[in-house]
Amino acid sequence: MEQGLTSRIPLWGVPGLKRKIIFLTALFWLGAVYALYSDYNFATGTGDLSMVMFILANIYFPAKRIRLYLNAKNTQTFFNRYLVYHIWLNTAAFAVACYHCYITLWSNNWLMVALFLMGWLTAGGFLMWIKYPPGKIKKGMYLLHTQQVLFFVMIFAMLKGHYVI
Repeated sequence: MEQGLTSRIPLWGVPGLKRKIIFLTALFWLGAVYALYSDYNFATGTGDLSMVMFILANIYFPAKRIRLYLNAKNTQTFFNRYLVYHIWLNTAAFAVACYHCYITLWSNNWLMVALFLMGWLTAGGFLMWIKYPPGKIKKGMYLLHTQQVLFFVMIFAMLKGHYVI
């Protein structure tokens, strides 16, 4: 039942283009200021920004598990809206991570594996959202996007690449 409900949620959220443009512009400028002033250089700041967006986007899953465990009622509307934020924040986090990779001149294979997996999960999420037609591909994409093992391999590769070279 929940699968059918989420497929009808517009990717851009509720109508109101002017509010969205103002919100996205403010978010872009706040993100740029954060990346510029959060650490001692812009390269590290973009990494920090990507990390913050990634964490905010993926709190969705523990929150959903807690909701299901507690059998919380009247929360579906909130989680439908948060799914849209999950999609866009992960996409933005991936874009910022790519920029972070570009300006820091990575030469570490662990970090490249982490970036590839992050891109794979992001692309897989979008293909799931638009309901990519072929059944076998859709099923495989769903399995690869929702498996926690792939997520934890990505986190391990990020940590290994940043801290244990």
